[in-house]
Amino acid sequence: MMFWMIGAGLGVLALLFRLAALTRLTIPLLYTVSMLTVFHGWYQTHTALADNILFVLVGLIVLSWLFSLLGRVWSFIQERQDDRATVEYFKYRVRKARENGEDTISTEGLWR
Repeated sequence: MMFWMIGAGLGVLALLFRLAALTRLTIPLLYTVSMLTVFHGWYQTHTALADNILFVLVGLIVLSWLFSLLGRVWSFIQERQDDRATVEYFKYRVRKARENGEDTISTEGLWR
């Protein structure tokens, strides 16, 4: 019975660490687990400091999420601008081809 509970606890812990890794919360999770187990005596005597360290770690994670989101938005905007520039260049090629009386338009070099 005891081994079953240990195995279930380790399974839940592994699942928790996998979820934490996906959300970049591994370091605060490790800090919290170590404060509740290994450094419990230090945590009890320095509760305010330990809690502030945890809040700073979580704040850094939130900043990381925000910068990641801003990076994705920036790359989306850049891609849209590149696509618009490509469309405008293609329109220019179409106008030039019509002016020259050509029936076909080369798309070479327009898209990556």
